[in-house]
Amino acid sequence: MLEKLNSSINASFIGRYFQMEERKTNFTTELAGATATFLTVAYILAVNPRILSTSGGPCKGDIFSPEYGQCMEDIKREFITSTALCSMVGCLLMGLVANLPIALAPGMGMNAYFTYSVVGWRGTGAVSYEAAVTAVAIEGALFFILAITGARFAIVKLIPEPVKVATPAGIGAFLAHLGLQTAEGLGLVVSDIATAVTLGACPAENRVPIVAYTEACKVDGMCNFSDAYTCDDLGGIMTSAPTWVGLLGLVMMAILLGYKSKFAFLAGIGFVTVISWFRNSAITYFADDDAGNDRFEYFKSVVRVEKLDMAFAPFTSDLAGIGLALFTFLYVDFLDTSGTLLGLANSMGIVDENGDFPGSKKAFSCDALATLVGAFFGMSPVTSYIESGAGVEIGSKTGLTAVICAFYFFISIFFAPIIASIPPWASGGALVIVGSLMAKGLVNVQWNRISHALPAFLTVMIMPLTYSIAYGLIAGISVYYIIEGTYLLLSYVGIKNPSAADEVIVDTEEKANDAEAELHFDDEKLSDRA
Repeated sequence: MLEKLNSSINASFIGRYFQMEERKTNFTTELAGATATFLTVAYILAVNPRILSTSGGPCKGDIFSPEYGQCMEDIKREFITSTALCSMVGCLLMGLVANLPIALAPGMGMNAYFTYSVVGWRGTGAVSYEAAVTAVAIEGALFFILAITGARFAIVKLIPEPVKVATPAGIGAFLAHLGLQTAEGLGLVVSDIATAVTLGACPAENRVPIVAYTEACKVDGMCNFSDAYTCDDLGGIMTSAPTWVGLLGLVMMAILLGYKSKFAFLAGIGFVTVISWFRNSAITYFADDDAGNDRFEYFKSVVRVEKLDMAFAPFTSDLAGIGLALFTFLYVDFLDTSGTLLGLANSMGIVDENGDFPGSKKAFSCDALATLVGAFFGMSPVTSYIESGAGVEIGSKTGLTAVICAFYFFISIFFAPIIASIPPWASGGALVIVGSLMAKGLVNVQWNRISHALPAFLTVMIMPLTYSIAYGLIAGISVYYIIEGTYLLLSYVGIKNPSAADEVIVDTEEKANDAEAELHFDDEKLSDRA
């Protein structure tokens, strides 16, 4: 029966449009691949709204007032719908125009940069939420121009190799840092009076808020509180029940990923979420207070489509101060998309000798248009997801996979109350794991060359420590060009450029490693014959 279904679809308009016969695939394979891809990407529906809403979005007024807190809860619910809508549109574009099995959604890392470095916690940054979203729209338009003109190759060559390799790992460290803290994660890392950060995980009743000890606070008692707190005074370190449950979810996801399960994130987040829905427990997300009761009332509605009263097209003409944000949006989105698309295309075996693949202009253009569309829904940049490799591994080869993913995102629009009720300690472990997976590219850094090692290391370290992807990029790029520029200048006065010697060493080591690998392979063949 399935063979008959596959044959009929392959022979239909759908099969011809997606070139299913030419690419040697069928409907059931594409459906299985789409399901696997969506399951590995679906965590974005819970994590992205939580991160973006921390910026306060378009909320105005006293950031510590109950009204502002309610506005943040309302905008988080709207962001769930926005996340699903822009992901749906992005997947449709990639599937119907580029005919590639790649899912798109708001990019992890970019949402954190948007929130903490550009708009700031509860809007306390230098750029307003409206200006930041307008910058995202401009970035999408610029990216589209670069895509259709083919200028992306020239730009990639200007980026220092160690910074290019270290950027995903730096963003991963940033995400893991968020996942270890309280607002978006497990609550393991908290503030400390002496050392800035330390081990926490103390229960709510043991948390002492950190205040800005200004003159007004000292004299008049008008102190500004924040979400930052310390466990130093009242103790209780590592006694928080939600933290331990979140760690259990993290371990569950890690073990399932070890078995290559496509349900890893869904199972881990889902398990912790469900047991956190029971009221009157130490880990409940619906505490018996005003905030908890409000969450529970919303949760009980189950199916609900949120209006986009605040999140839709929040543009402004006041663009003062967006220069650095615009540059960083473009750079990181461009670099992330280039790496993701080329990596997936390579796994599909369609990359040519020039490092390009068929339909690359369409793919990059779709990615750029998805970012532009996302801005209309109040989102940070939308990008292609490397998790699409889950579908490619199963056998997805056409845009039908992306179209089916779009359908899944469409369905999720109706379940905002369920998605909004996922606690931070349920999704925090996913952030840590995603961060760890993004660090794998560091193996390609030439650590024996200081002009590569130091820029790469600074890129990775400064991003999480300064809560800014932009500062990490600036540090890595600046240090690289300062060191290499100094080498070049000194070479003109007769001082040998150490980079040239390093390249010889690296080439020799690579040849030795290749020879060793070949010898090892020969030994294995001899053992097999024996």
